[in-house]
Amino acid sequence: MAKHGNYTSEKVRFPSHGETLAGNLFRPAGDGPFPAAVTLGPYSFDKEQAPTHYATRLADEGFVALAFDPRTVGESSGEPRRLENPKMKNEDAVSAIDYLASRPDVDPERIFALGVCQGGPELLDIASYEDRIKAVACVTGYYRDHETDLFMISAGVALNPFDEATAPTKAQLEALLAARLKRASEAKELYETTGEVLYQPLVDPELGDVETGSNAGLPGPLVWSWYGSWTLKGWENRYAIMSDLDHFDYTTVPGAAKLDKPALVVHGDSCMNPRAAKRHFESIPASDKKLVWDNEVNHFQYYDQPDVVDRTAGLAADWFHEHGA
Repeated sequence: MAKHGNYTSEKVRFPSHGETLAGNLFRPAGDGPFPAAVTLGPYSFDKEQAPTHYATRLADEGFVALAFDPRTVGESSGEPRRLENPKMKNEDAVSAIDYLASRPDVDPERIFALGVCQGGPELLDIASYEDRIKAVACVTGYYRDHETDLFMISAGVALNPFDEATAPTKAQLEALLAARLKRASEAKELYETTGEVLYQPLVDPELGDVETGSNAGLPGPLVWSWYGSWTLKGWENRYAIMSDLDHFDYTTVPGAAKLDKPALVVHGDSCMNPRAAKRHFESIPASDKKLVWDNEVNHFQYYDQPDVVDRTAGLAADWFHEHGA
């Protein structure tokens, strides 16, 4: 990796679908034009979390790198607040590319994309239809297929969702998902008729009951082990309940299956649902793709553990440089 701190930073704002998005932009020294990279983070991310960790490292490597808050989150505008809608985030990522391409210090022919957790498969999806993305890197992805959604729910009601012997049955998980969707539908109906937004915590350290679920979006000690510390730093621990309708309606399967861009996938047996990562990678038709499988790193270490981020951002930067950066 290049020496840390080899960049300047600035606060930026840019439009997206009638709202104003706030971003942190990191740029190398000099006039450019430079290659650029847009970053996306995990479920319910703020720009100061994983996106900034990776954006700063990419700036060290010579990229103008952007971390931003999607609509309804953080410093960006949009109502209702904390609406978790991956399709909106995809639209916002395209708006971020619009912004990067408009800057005089960016070469619009050299734009790349890096995503962490849910942001990784989302960018695989976006890269399948956004021609300006020249290559993409997906790190410890939350791959949006039905099995992985059930896996996520399992993490809220089981101490070890990787242990098939003790994890809830598929029928139990399907019932919990159906209950969440019913609750979300009722919350959306209330919002549409009265304007009232129902919220609940996004994370909670306690496990939910296998019969009744939990009153949190991502419950359980596994998720809390990372998100919990952010609740002490001002991170907003809530989400609009009706978000579940949009969240669970989204899948990254079709996008990956038609992706013809160079794709780097970083995952491992201790990351979220390894089977889904392999399925997605194998489905990518692009001949130029690379799978990095590391069983020594767990899912949340990829978010912000310095040595892991250094190494992984370096892999992504090398991948981008190999493909025109």
